[in-house]
Amino acid sequence: MIDGFVITKVLQSLLLPPSIIIAMIGLGFMMIKKRPHLGKAFILAGFLTLYLLGIEPVADALIRPLESAFPPVKDVSLYSPATIVILSAGVKDLSWLDAGPEPTNGSLSRLIYGIALYRQMHHASIVISGGSGDPQKQNISEADAMKDAAVSLGIPAGDIVIERGSRNTVESAEVLKKLVGKKKVVLVTSAYHMKRAVAIYRKTGMEVTPAPADYLSEQKGISLYSFIPKTCHMGTATAALSEYMSFAWYRLRGKL
Repeated sequence: MIDGFVITKVLQSLLLPPSIIIAMIGLGFMMIKKRPHLGKAFILAGFLTLYLLGIEPVADALIRPLESAFPPVKDVSLYSPATIVILSAGVKDLSWLDAGPEPTNGSLSRLIYGIALYRQMHHASIVISGGSGDPQKQNISEADAMKDAAVSLGIPAGDIVIERGSRNTVESAEVLKKLVGKKKVVLVTSAYHMKRAVAIYRKTGMEVTPAPADYLSEQKGISLYSFIPKTCHMGTATAALSEYMSFAWYRLRGKL
């Protein structure tokens, strides 16, 4: 039997760029002989979507409401002592190089910020949460890779607790509710993911203080250069669309 988690991930990937754009263009070419006007409309819509999601103004407009949901942490002393919960964001499988797994850029950004908070707080501890959210890497623990990186950066292994069973934010919140209990929690995740993460954690009854990290947008002024499409902007736009989609799905299921 196929895991429901895998099905959800596959469907999400198919509904997001670039898959949905390829499908639009492909459908247009399939229809163009029998229904030329409709076929051309699909092709044009596909290429227009590809262009728009690749430019900075559109990517920024999509990500801005998410990244501005909570302000950056200013005075960490207000939250000491606390348990710093850092959510994982993927892992790189480097077994082809005969090397161990490493955190992705997103995971590393969250980890570094969490470590910075830890070093500014008194009597803080770190919980790293995340098994594997990638159906192709379900045997690799994202949290373990992040712990190894944290220890290499000088954090005592005894101050780090690992939660490696969860595959998404809902599962993470459910597990950490039992693990952390009523302790004061400072939640570290990417700024665009924070709104959904906080809603899910608070739904379980946990009191969390959001500490957003890994900002994707700089909200710079618009110039001619802003309208040149780039893969980095496509990535930002896709991250935002994925978040909106996940937010709607979890709300429909009553998880936030």
